[in-house]
Amino acid sequence: MRALTTVVPGLVLLTALAACSSSGGDTAGSAPTSTGATTAAGTPIASGTTSAAPAQSPGGSAGGGKSACRTQDVAVTITAQPGGDTTVQRGLVAITNTAKSACTLRGWLFITLVNAANEPVGPPAETVEEPGPARDIEIRPGTTAFAGLKWTTCDKADPTCHVGNTIRYSLTRTTDGPAAKLDGFPAPEKSGITMKSLLIGSLQPATQGVVAW
Repeated sequence: MRALTTVVPGLVLLTALAACSSSGGDTAGSAPTSTGATTAAGTPIASGTTSAAPAQSPGGSAGGGKSACRTQDVAVTITAQPGGDTTVQRGLVAITNTAKSACTLRGWLFITLVNAANEPVGPPAETVEEPGPARDIEIRPGTTAFAGLKWTTCDKADPTCHVGNTIRYSLTRTTDGPAAKLDGFPAPEKSGITMKSLLIGSLQPATQGVVAW
């Protein structure tokens, strides 16, 4: 009887230890604890996970940004620049926001030479990153951005020469935009604007360097 009394307490102790190990030891399959942070939908973010950053709008900051300028939102003046070379001509392009709210210019303004019959006559224009890379520029109502033009003049008798009397502009590469105001160009009745090739510089927030290329 004395030996049996000694063994039974030992069995009780082993059973208690096994029960403790089963209830609290293995936590590998348990759900992650919440950090208190939530997603946009209100779901708690589990510890050790990350939430995707909000998508950036085209304007830059998350959830905001000015809309792109439309052709009808701006007025354009092109001023001929004096130079010693009569073959290569340059023009300063000024794009002014005439709308009631700010908008963003997306890098380029496109122009088209037009003849007296109001027909686009070319030449095909090439955009160049001069005086610097194309950039988005926000213009508030009444403010202006700038670009440079460079074209090669030609003899009207040359069949490859493009002859016109005015210039249209567009922000979307179309040829049916409004007419730009021209300063220092031949009078329209002379149809004296000749172009064999045309380069359009990138839009810039100031005039510095825009025609010096």
